[in-house]
Amino acid sequence: MYMSRRDAIRAGLCFAGTLSAQGYFNSAHAGNQVDAPAAALLKRDAEIAWQYFATKTPGAPLGLVPAAMWPEGTGLGRYNILTMWDAGSLILAYLSARSIGLISENEFDQRMRAIMTFLRNSTFRWGQMSLPNYRTQVVGNAAEGGYDTTDTGRLLMALHILDQATNGAYQAKQQVARWNIAATVSKGQPYDIKSSARFEARCFNYIHYIARAYALWGIEVNTGFNGELKEGDESARQAFIRHVAAVGPIASEPHTNEAIELGHSSRSRILADALYAAQQERYAETGRLTSVSETPIDKQPWFTYQGYNLDDEAGPRWPVDSVVTERKWATKEFAETYRMTSSKAAYLWLAERGDGYAEKLRNFIAAKAPSSGYGFYPGIYEASGRPPRIMDANTNAAVLESIAFILGGRKPLAEIRL
Repeated sequence: MYMSRRDAIRAGLCFAGTLSAQGYFNSAHAGNQVDAPAAALLKRDAEIAWQYFATKTPGAPLGLVPAAMWPEGTGLGRYNILTMWDAGSLILAYLSARSIGLISENEFDQRMRAIMTFLRNSTFRWGQMSLPNYRTQVVGNAAEGGYDTTDTGRLLMALHILDQATNGAYQAKQQVARWNIAATVSKGQPYDIKSSARFEARCFNYIHYIARAYALWGIEVNTGFNGELKEGDESARQAFIRHVAAVGPIASEPHTNEAIELGHSSRSRILADALYAAQQERYAETGRLTSVSETPIDKQPWFTYQGYNLDDEAGPRWPVDSVVTERKWATKEFAETYRMTSSKAAYLWLAERGDGYAEKLRNFIAAKAPSSGYGFYPGIYEASGRPPRIMDANTNAAVLESIAFILGGRKPLAEIRL
């Protein structure tokens, strides 16, 4: 039966795209090791990303940095709060920096001890339960109490990788055991706790990554799709795509993260293939380099979720959704103004895919997105061609993760041994 290119994308079949030549940064013919010029370029990119984490935070120990910073007068404004997703990103940033050779063993140790102390102090109590807290100040540990399933999944992934890399030196297992995370899941359904209320977690299409992270610690989470995805079973693949399409848009995260952190699952591979093909298709049609991800912006409402709808009847093909659910942000004008080529997605695709299109993304971001001494901006706005004037931990952590993966022979970060 004939299948159009768009239908193939929706089915997750078309993933080579029109730019599928072997990439300069991939060098599979050399045993997955990049050559010296490419390695030098990546090392330079890593040094730029590291600037974010090297910036000192007044009153905070070495290793604790804010989730975001921005130019303010002659100095910096800071969002001195970390979620558990942010904490996981810090762990993976420092592991990656050590693997690349950007920091010494002693500095890595100082930074990791600061994070583990932060996690011990960042505890939310709900009845008899102790849980990783929703949002906690970098300085002083004042907190917005609560529990978030998605953010905790990211932290659990990072703690697993840390424990593997350091042979348990930072007692990640002991820290996870202090929390009652399994008690937040009932019959496979995870629950969040916010504003003194407990309710079913809405992890959307992050759920497959989250479930895999929880499973690393022996906690079973139901993703809502129970079908088995055997290689070559096209009907199962299409059933999975239909299921995901009904849940909502997909973005580069967390499917590319999963590939470089643990190695692809069958689910993350299908979603990565479908999204990558769609991004290439949009580039071929519009000439706009496309790499979509959640991202901060430099105007209210300060944060957006940018992705791709597998089902063209579900809404805009390339939605830009505000973190704030208000009608004034749900406009075409808002989407067109703040749509961007994501820096972290560009580097994640360079790591996960490594082909000619991924190189175009990296080259574009490397040329236009470095800030003046504080890492990479989160991306480049399509409409204006400029970056948002804000820097964030998650963007720069993703750049470091991606480069550590490539320079490490394209082995998942879970195989790093320090």
